[in-house]
Amino acid sequence: MSNSYTKNHISDVIRSVNSNNLPSIRSNTTAPVIHSSWKRCFNDYSIDPSSKSKPRIITGSALKECQEPLEEFLFIAKSGMKSLYEKIATAGYVILLGDANGVTIDYMGNPDTEKEHRDAGLYLGSLWAESVEGTCGVGTCIEEKRPITIHRDEHFRARHIGLSCSTTPLFFPDGTLLGVLDISQLHPPQSRDSQLLALQMLSYSARLIENAYFMRLYKDCWIVRFSCMKAFVEVVAESFLAVSNEGYVIAANQSALTQLQGPQLPSPIGRHVSAVFDLRMEELVEHATHKTTTILPIRFLDTGYQYFATFRAPEKKSPLSPPKKETRSKPSPHFTLDYLAGTDPRMAYNVNCAKRLMNRNISILLIGETGTGKEVFARAIHEASDRASKPFVALNCASIPESLIESELFGYKQGAFTGANSKGMRGKILQSSGGTLFLDEIGDMPFNLQTRLLRVLAEREVQPLGSESVIKVDLNIICATLRNLEELVREKQFREDLYYRLNGITIKLPPLRERTDRALVIENALAAEAEPGVETGLAPEALEILAAYDWPGNIRQLRNALRFSIAISEGETIHARDLPPDLLKAPTSGIALPAPAPSPEPLPAQDPASLLPDLPPQDAQEREKLLRTLKKNKWNITDASRELCVSRSTLYRKMSKYHLIPPNEL
Repeated sequence: MSNSYTKNHISDVIRSVNSNNLPSIRSNTTAPVIHSSWKRCFNDYSIDPSSKSKPRIITGSALKECQEPLEEFLFIAKSGMKSLYEKIATAGYVILLGDANGVTIDYMGNPDTEKEHRDAGLYLGSLWAESVEGTCGVGTCIEEKRPITIHRDEHFRARHIGLSCSTTPLFFPDGTLLGVLDISQLHPPQSRDSQLLALQMLSYSARLIENAYFMRLYKDCWIVRFSCMKAFVEVVAESFLAVSNEGYVIAANQSALTQLQGPQLPSPIGRHVSAVFDLRMEELVEHATHKTTTILPIRFLDTGYQYFATFRAPEKKSPLSPPKKETRSKPSPHFTLDYLAGTDPRMAYNVNCAKRLMNRNISILLIGETGTGKEVFARAIHEASDRASKPFVALNCASIPESLIESELFGYKQGAFTGANSKGMRGKILQSSGGTLFLDEIGDMPFNLQTRLLRVLAEREVQPLGSESVIKVDLNIICATLRNLEELVREKQFREDLYYRLNGITIKLPPLRERTDRALVIENALAAEAEPGVETGLAPEALEILAAYDWPGNIRQLRNALRFSIAISEGETIHARDLPPDLLKAPTSGIALPAPAPSPEPLPAQDPASLLPDLPPQDAQEREKLLRTLKKNKWNITDASRELCVSRSTLYRKMSKYHLIPPNEL
């Protein structure tokens, strides 16, 4: 680009932002979106449109951390990307697959132009968050959550005005952002209209990837695929419902929700399939199991509209599964609040408190011994709250040198100090705006920084180091500590006013040795650590040793011990000989579990079932069936699981879900 063209662009950006006028770009429909983005970049992120710094590409280890939670999705998306690339490669496009934070977690491009694209940031590991690179396809799509093209001088930074980037969002079935799919050109035509067909092709590929991922996520469910066009239902049906064995709709993709719900129509999720369509569950099973090619007309009962459907039975083993790795690859389990509660009354009380307070702008302070899962509990609160679609950002105040905590927390402007990143850095507070900031080991925060944090909490604004302006933040904080903050306050090591600001409610997580559901915690931890698809079990003598051990390191130590045992065990059952030596040396006293401490005063002890919300009919029936079977077998888990034809770990999870607690543990 010529110097004059670049200077004109920079002037246009600054003039547009300062005068509050729409930018002088060619697309009238896009101008308001571009203007809003430019204002964010200038006012909120303090980005310099004339900056010549190259786009950031994260390290290989950081990239791996971004990719690992989405490994299964990446495997599925690869096929969709390959199909799309074959159609657009000759036009000079590259494809970027970004996560919800704007990190490129997969990439396809021409190897001959790889260096040029890498220099432009169109490469694996590049970070295209709007707060870092300004207005761009990936970053602005994440902000707007809709398909968008950012063409040439619609970019904020002058460095990017030679690019054309078309991007579309990818969503989880529940509507939360999964990531983005982007196609970019390094040397695009001048006309913005040249990207219209590319954006349509991109959106079509994104929906195919979403639908394939939906089918993978719900591979163990009955699937209803439906369309309003009979001739196309087998090849282009885009509306999917996932149905449980009991006949209840447990998930729907975005197309199905668009078809079946609206201002006057309830969501199909949670309803029995026979209440959504004139379709009995027996018919669904029959057609899915024996007549997979049959197209069945079904009527939507809420409107009388007719669709055409095909059906798929649950899969035993998915052909889409990626090749098994030689090293153990363990998925991160989804630790919900109800999952973490187990059947321990104190944990049930903690979860009940968290659910009542999480959306009321009340600070939560978590206390507990090391390894009790304070960060996991904080993340579960965040994911259950109204802020779940926004970032969860964690900072351990004890693990970072005192000289770096201030910049990590508040961020800094470029050139703020010697050794600073040339582009500056958004601190953890800004990164968490709208979501949740988790401050672990808050008792170790330096005293001088406590004053700055108190001001941020009071004013709801942050001033990065070296900056003369403040930025408004939507802040929600959860703190955790091992230390006695009241004692630190008395010793003048912790500000009293900050203590009361952070301590809206204190939740104490019990150590593992005091939990009444220790056997369930062990089973859940084993399920989390085990090889996917492998039903790893514990021999009775191994479970006895694990249950009787004192666990000074709590759940963290337990998971490490199970990881060791799984690695050295020769079969799918862990025996006493497979346990770590330290556990074998410890004295055992059987599996008897300690009596629970009484529930705190604000919420008196009650039937654990009363902590549950009103259950849907099928859940209430399942709970009654479980309770009858457990009582019949005198709460013997092995006998009850055998009668119910489920594994012990599955039975434990269902007991946790419905707060079914053995009488001797109440």
